[in-house]
Amino acid sequence: MSVFTQKLNPILGESGWESQDEHYDFHQEIARSSFADMLHDTERNQKYYEAIKLAINKMHSLGRPAKVLDIGTGTGLLSMMAVKCGADSVIACESFSPIADCAKKVVALNGFGDRIRIINKQSVDLTVGEGGDLVEKANILVSEVFDTELIGEGAIITFNHARLKLLEDDCIVVPSSALVYAQVVETQWAQNWNGFKDLYSNDGELLVQAPLDIKNCPGSSAVHDIQLSQLPPSSFKTLVAPHLVARFDWDQTSSYTYLGDTHVIPVKAISDGIAQVVFMWWELIMDTKGEVILSCAPYWAHPLRKSNTNLTNLSIPWRDHWMQALYYLPKCKSVRRDQDLSLVACRDQFSWWFYLESHAETQNNFAMPHCECGLHTSHSRTKIGMMNDNIRNKKYLSVLEKFVNADSVVLFVSDGFYLGLAAAKLGAKKVFYLKDNYFSTSLLEKCIKANNITNCEILQNCDSLKPKNVNFVMGQPHFFTSILPWDGLFFSYMLQKLRGSLSDNCVIAPKSVSIKGLIVQFHDLQKIRLPLGLVEEFNMKPFDELILSSSSKCDDKVEAQPLWEYPCIAQSAVKEFVNLNLETLTDAKTYDSSVKFQVEGDSNYNGVALWTDWDLDGTSKNVITTGPIISPEVGQWIQWDMHTRQGVHFLKQDKKKTITSQFHFNAQEGKINFSFS
Repeated sequence: MSVFTQKLNPILGESGWESQDEHYDFHQEIARSSFADMLHDTERNQKYYEAIKLAINKMHSLGRPAKVLDIGTGTGLLSMMAVKCGADSVIACESFSPIADCAKKVVALNGFGDRIRIINKQSVDLTVGEGGDLVEKANILVSEVFDTELIGEGAIITFNHARLKLLEDDCIVVPSSALVYAQVVETQWAQNWNGFKDLYSNDGELLVQAPLDIKNCPGSSAVHDIQLSQLPPSSFKTLVAPHLVARFDWDQTSSYTYLGDTHVIPVKAISDGIAQVVFMWWELIMDTKGEVILSCAPYWAHPLRKSNTNLTNLSIPWRDHWMQALYYLPKCKSVRRDQDLSLVACRDQFSWWFYLESHAETQNNFAMPHCECGLHTSHSRTKIGMMNDNIRNKKYLSVLEKFVNADSVVLFVSDGFYLGLAAAKLGAKKVFYLKDNYFSTSLLEKCIKANNITNCEILQNCDSLKPKNVNFVMGQPHFFTSILPWDGLFFSYMLQKLRGSLSDNCVIAPKSVSIKGLIVQFHDLQKIRLPLGLVEEFNMKPFDELILSSSSKCDDKVEAQPLWEYPCIAQSAVKEFVNLNLETLTDAKTYDSSVKFQVEGDSNYNGVALWTDWDLDGTSKNVITTGPIISPEVGQWIQWDMHTRQGVHFLKQDKKKTITSQFHFNAQEGKINFSFS
């Protein structure tokens, strides 16, 4: 049986109905889960294993049975570890029914079906007593319910409820505690993801000024989670060294029962600068003696660095399910070296936010910041970074300066393309924008008012334009529906709707787009899709089969990833699949090509990376890339554009020296397909 699901086609900009498996939503949730990523985290697995063994041995040394409760068991891995370590009883709960069923198959396959009881419930719904889920309270709790913010998956609620309702008073909790660290930095590079900078011409003239309410907005408290170790060291300056800002002792309810909390930590600045961003990460103290530590610190602050000062960003254990966090200070603060300050760490039961103040200001109200200008709620961090990318902007401005004059009637076709207002300052006769969503249009209106622009008009639709009136059309091209690099082809389809309004000699920018790719060797990213096989000698075949089945039903062959966060080495030369003239793209029905990649070097490849290059005006200096910012060299690490996501297809690693790819683009249906063999 099949069902029809509504799916957006970002290239056409239209929603359509597609026939899918009746359990499509279920399969999609399974395929996109991070269970496999977590189970590929060898350090996580081994340190949980070690701490579980220590906890069970300690209970036995006290002459007591080891009664284990595993909350959020997932595949049942931690429960099986407990049995192997000698637990007398193990009860596990998992609220996600498909995974709970899978866990039963996994523990049965490994011979523990009669030793582990799996209950398909949230832990807060478990009952204790005769006829309950637990006959008696447990004395060992094992749980992994953490995210990048540590508490974002409800860890506080989970541990607090378990400690009060499900565990004996003198229980052991694995992990025993958690430590949260914060570091204050100056980094215009990261700050570009959080605001709207004034825009200057290539000659230094102010063209577009950011409205005051955007400049003064405290921003959003939402965490920005990234692979912090991939930040270039030159991109930030430490103003306040890493400090411990919070501790959670999971076996003591008094330490974390409050739904909200504020800690004021005295700190001293180690450098002059402007405090803009807080880096945050956490560590788990796995055992009661504090000897087994699992750290999510970036490489420069990682505990392993104590024994190896040459530790690099590729040397620390990699994980994608726990990254590091960026929080933008509600108000940037100028600090002096050796200045005494107060770092204020605030939280509710799910999230964090931070302030940096002088001691005299620590009595202020440290409320959670909320966006007041609309920018932070309407645009993603990636999109904001794109808006503030000087390299990109200079190329757009170069084209505007080249073509805009007193006779120019300019139309901008892209979501949130505020840079286009520069056309009015460059002397255009008239500037038009096609209206996109409410928030973006509202911001555009603010920018128009803040810059006293009187010749700019926002149109509801194409029909508002006069015939043959527009002589210059420009796009980024980026739209709120864009995910993959080529989704910006929507720009070309908009051009077709505008044909009657364009003059015979109308300039189109960008003129064309090239779709390119190369074979790569990912250092770690491939782990998010690799089968598990054996994990700590436990057979995960039922889980692998579940993921494979779900992925085959709902996954596309190419997925979007921000590759600047995931190092990879070039293993072939760059190849072009197709070059499309954006003005005449829809004149043809289909585009097909066959590309052969010759794998060079040691053949240790595991993926294909794909991107687009947008040619603005036919000159090589004005090409906007969504791919490598420096021409890749075989055998070398690739430097990727940070303001877009690239397309990724994972390959099965073998020793073939030739990878053949078939490219097919149905221009009428707006569908692009790749196949690799």
